Amino acid sequence: MGKYIRVCSVDEVPPGKAKMVRVEGRPIAIFNLNGDFYATDDNCPHEGGPLSEGFIEGENVTCPWHGATFHIVNGKTLEPPAGEKMGPPVDQGVACYPVRIAGEELEIEIS
Repeated sequence: MGKYIRVCSVDEVPPGKAKMVRVEGRPIAIFNLNGDFYATDDNCPHEGGPLSEGFIEGENVTCPWHGATFHIVNGKTLEPPAGEKMGPPVDQGVACYPVRIAGEELEIEIS
């Protein structure tokens, strides 16, 4: 079990939006899916595109650079980048981090 670190306040991430935060030097994307908060690595494994700036639809986010799509809740890759076949490193998905609400603050667990 890791430690929880405060990353931002709840109201900094409106429903249907994402925010990039840095935790111990790592860019992490915080997503608000109708009041449920999730955290993943912000960098797309394809070429490092910022997932926090991607297109969010339901529980999925599409990288704004080349179109790879990931499931926000579990980090799994749903679609490879445009014009490419599924393969490493994209098929490995993105890391996810547990999120909890402490008062009006969001905290994520880092191992």
